[in-house]
Amino acid sequence: MTIQQIVNPADIEKQLQHIWEGLVKENKMRACLFNLIVYNHLSPRTDYFRNIVQKVVEKFPCRIIFISYDPEAQQPYLKTAVSVVAPSGSETTIACDNIDIGVAGPDLDRVPFLILPHIIPDLPVNLLWAEDPSQEHVLFEPLLKLAHRVIFDSESADNLLSFSKTLLDLKAKNGIEVADLNWARTEGWRDLLASTFDSDERISQLKSLKTLEISYNSKETEFFCHLRIQSMYLLAWLSSQLKWKFISSGHKGEEELNFTFEIEGKKPQFSIRSQVWEKLGPGTIISVNMASEDGHHYDCARIPQQYHRVSIQISNAERCDLPYQFVLGQTATGQSLVKEICTKGTSEHYLTMLHELLTIDRDKLC
Repeated sequence: MTIQQIVNPADIEKQLQHIWEGLVKENKMRACLFNLIVYNHLSPRTDYFRNIVQKVVEKFPCRIIFISYDPEAQQPYLKTAVSVVAPSGSETTIACDNIDIGVAGPDLDRVPFLILPHIIPDLPVNLLWAEDPSQEHVLFEPLLKLAHRVIFDSESADNLLSFSKTLLDLKAKNGIEVADLNWARTEGWRDLLASTFDSDERISQLKSLKTLEISYNSKETEFFCHLRIQSMYLLAWLSSQLKWKFISSGHKGEEELNFTFEIEGKKPQFSIRSQVWEKLGPGTIISVNMASEDGHHYDCARIPQQYHRVSIQISNAERCDLPYQFVLGQTATGQSLVKEICTKGTSEHYLTMLHELLTIDRDKLC
């Protein structure tokens, strides 16, 4: 990235052009596949979102408009800066524009008018809304109208129930494409379960589970503190796809949640438990262990020395299959956003899962 240059809002395009004229000697090529608008509140998490954007640029060049609002500022301000961003540690000639907007106080109302001239026409607009969408915000509706696709991070939500309701309402009323970074983070486990239960016999076992235990990494950081969300998503996805009927839920200490479902007339109790893995992302699912009524066991757990790999062991009373491995996608910062930008439309499985979550999370367990 070139050093950010503070500019007057009226001179943004002029200064960008000046920077590019200086980069001609470095054989850099200006490229853009879409517009990416990021809105966040200035905090330690801001650098986390900047890193996410950097990962996107490494895959897809785009024009970045990064908006940071400071709710703690004593004095109002509106600052703009420009720079050129290129993939880090790469010799590629491709680079793209970065427009930074810092704002506090009443000038927040001016931001939509400020960014409008800098959206490249005829290219899609992806909006990463890094705050809780269930909380009213003066910029939400104006930015929503500019976007073709809105990507949220449910980690920012204070209440998962309100978050789910808000996204379902947005989809129903606005028809806009919506996505969620935590949903993308569960993709590997959803693929694993879909490939494991790949026959009518195995699906029938999945529909008649006796036990189910999901474990997740409960190592909290300054960027992640709502650590059960991915596990809740996976449980709600299974429940919605297999038509389980939710009965009740409750805590067993601070480290375990129990859920009772009705499945084919029986009421098994499932659980979500916490573990701590230092080198794994916060909230990341560690294992999924299941047992069916006919005695089949499916134990799927990450390998500690190779935590992007899952060892799968299938057994019953008569036999024990040789374990095999499933490779999950990388969990590096930013990959979930890259996946959601690549995806078209809104996942019907995601919307169905949110509807199911409204029932499972009625006690506000997350």
